[in-house]
Amino acid sequence: MATPSTHHFNLDPKQVTVAALGLLDRQLTLGGIPARFSELSFTGGVGDIINVERESRGIPVQSAGITAPITNPITGDKNVFAAASDRPLPSVDRRAPTGFVNESRFPVQLTTLAQNSTVLSMEQVAFDLRQFGSQVLSKLTRGFAEYFDDATAAFIKANITRSSLTAGQAKAVGGDVAVSIPVADGTAANMSKRALGIRTALVDARMYLNLANVPTSERYLIAGPEVEAILLKDPEFVAYDYTGDANALRRATVGRIYGFDIVIHNSFGLEMYLFHKSAVFLVSACPAIPMGAVTGSMQNVNGIATRMLIDYDSGKKSDTIGLDTMYGLATVKEDPAYTVRGTTIGEKFVRGLKISITEVPAS
Repeated sequence: MATPSTHHFNLDPKQVTVAALGLLDRQLTLGGIPARFSELSFTGGVGDIINVERESRGIPVQSAGITAPITNPITGDKNVFAAASDRPLPSVDRRAPTGFVNESRFPVQLTTLAQNSTVLSMEQVAFDLRQFGSQVLSKLTRGFAEYFDDATAAFIKANITRSSLTAGQAKAVGGDVAVSIPVADGTAANMSKRALGIRTALVDARMYLNLANVPTSERYLIAGPEVEAILLKDPEFVAYDYTGDANALRRATVGRIYGFDIVIHNSFGLEMYLFHKSAVFLVSACPAIPMGAVTGSMQNVNGIATRMLIDYDSGKKSDTIGLDTMYGLATVKEDPAYTVRGTTIGEKFVRGLKISITEVPAS
C-alpha cells in the first residue's frame, strides 16, 4: 500500500516565515524607514511595554592650560639652559572628569496586533495552487506591507513635529516651519516661485536639524505627490532614477535634495516631514505559538518579528495560513540632560520637524 502523502507544497514553517519576512522587508516603503527592535521571547501582550535602549551622546571633554614655558634661570647667561626640574608643579588639580556611558532606556508600548490569513480549500490545494510563494505568500506579505506603510504614514503625520518645544527651546534649535507659496497658474515664473518657497523652507529645516545635532546621514523628506510635482517642475532639481532596484523603499525615493532622501507617499498632501532614521522606532514582538495550532514558526528578519500559523478546519476540509505580529511605534526623544547652546532641551523630540505649506493667491 502506498504511503499517504501530504500536500504537494511540503511547507517548512520556519522557511516559509523567513521567506515571508524577506518579501515583506523588500515591499515596505514608509514602513521600511523606522529603526527597528524586535523581541521573539516576549511573554506579555498588547498594551505592554518594551524598553528600548537609547544611545548616549559623547562624553564631555574638559580643557585646561599647561604650565608656562620654562626659561633660563640665570638671566643673561647664554651658557646655562633651563632643565625639566626647573618647571614648576601645576597649582591646580588636573585630573580628567570621569564620564560614564549612560545608555538610558525609553518605553515603547505594544499597541496593535496586526494579522492576516487566508483559507485554502481542499480543492484549491489539489487543483489550483502550483506556486505557494507567488500565489499565497506574496499576497499575505503584500497586505502587511501596505498596512505598515499606511500605519507609519499616520504615525508620521501625528508625531513628527516640534510643537512640544517651549519658546526658549525653539529659539535654540528651531521649531516647525511654515511657508506660503503662490497658487499654481502654469507659467514658468510661477513654477519657479513655488519651488523657491519649498527650497527655502527646506534650507531652514536643514538648519534646525543641524542646530539640534541631528546626524546628517540617513535623513528623510516625506511628502505627497503634490510636493513631488512642485520639485520636479523646478529647473534646479534633478531626480535620480531608481526604477531598476527591487527594493520598494528605493523605488519610492525620487531623488535627494539638501541631504534628504525624498520619499513620496499618497497619504500626504501639501506638507513635508523631515527626520532622521533614528527619530522613529518600530518595535515588534511575537505572540506565542498556541497549543492548538497544527504547526507554526516565529522568526525575526531585519528587525521584524513575525509569527506564521497553519491550522486545519476538519468541518470545511480547509487549511488556514496566517501571519501576525504585535507592534508599537514611538518617536525617540533626547535624554534628560540634553542641552544645546546653553538651553536645556531635555526629553523633547528634536530629531525631526514638519513643514506646513499654504497656497495663497499670487500678488
